[in-house]
Amino acid sequence: MANLKTDRRSQRTQQILHQALMALMQEKRYDDITVQDIIDRANVGRSTFYAHYQDKEDLMTSGLMHLMHIMSGLVATPSKTGETRLFPTQELYEHVQENQSLFRGMIRGRGLELFFEKGQEFWSQKLSVDLKAHLPKDHQPTVPIEVLAQFLAGTFITMLRWWLDNKMPYSPKEMDAMMQKLVMPVVEACL
Repeated sequence: MANLKTDRRSQRTQQILHQALMALMQEKRYDDITVQDIIDRANVGRSTFYAHYQDKEDLMTSGLMHLMHIMSGLVATPSKTGETRLFPTQELYEHVQENQSLFRGMIRGRGLELFFEKGQEFWSQKLSVDLKAHLPKDHQPTVPIEVLAQFLAGTFITMLRWWLDNKMPYSPKEMDAMMQKLVMPVVEACL
């Protein structure tokens, strides 16, 4: 019973710290936010912060990984158009669009670079596993799966960066359609 309470308390503390960081990122540059700012906003002690995270990058990374795990769960669901897809690009674009103020805060500092770096890592690993699972038995792809997964994740991250840098000139649905047109012929040719 004590373990359950500790886990809930720990989860609640982590949630409060994430919320504090997200709120601060809407007010000032990520690079200018300090651990002291985060603990003041969250109203927790320094030792509590360090019991959960090494630094603000660790806190940020934890939040990003949580978001990506949630988004990766969407791959198992059919797309809004009913088409086969490798990962939930439309939903990811929608999430970014719905949370523009947060991403604007990230753009003003290292936060966005961390987002892209961790996104590239996460999606290339996830795609590698998914592609291997869908590969017919005893079939050799023309390009190693790890290379293809890295290419696909990099393409998505590059398109997302472009979309943000250009103030989201296309809808999430249009971006998803362009992504599919660009990558699906490559996937089919490689597999």
